[in-house]
Amino acid sequence: MTFSFGAPTIGGIQVTTAILALVTGGALALAGLPATAIGCFFGAAVVMVNLYLLAVIGRFLLSAAGRQDFRAKLRIVAAPLKLLIYVGLIYLLLSGTHIDAIGFGLGILTQLIAIVIETGRASLQGAIG
Repeated sequence: MTFSFGAPTIGGIQVTTAILALVTGGALALAGLPATAIGCFFGAAVVMVNLYLLAVIGRFLLSAAGRQDFRAKLRIVAAPLKLLIYVGLIYLLLSGTHIDAIGFGLGILTQLIAIVIETGRASLQGAIG
């Protein structure tokens, strides 16, 4: 008996995150919590952009592997710089606006749940098909 497991894709995770954010934010808005719904949408957008940037930086790192030129070294430094710049921009946005923290946290959780869903779906598709 052989087992074959698939891997989730970045695109699949992004689409599932967007769907979960729309459902969660919509439910919060319908419950009469518009500020929390906006925070949820903002949190989901932040993690979606972060995952996209991580994929781009990952491609840069892979293309720099094994080379010793100056551009390769800059690409390797890009990952920590992306994190530093991204965290700084988010801090400035959150400190300058009054985004609901609970909604923001729920928006971030949508991607974690999307990763679990997509991993399970990819594993089942690999095992079945």
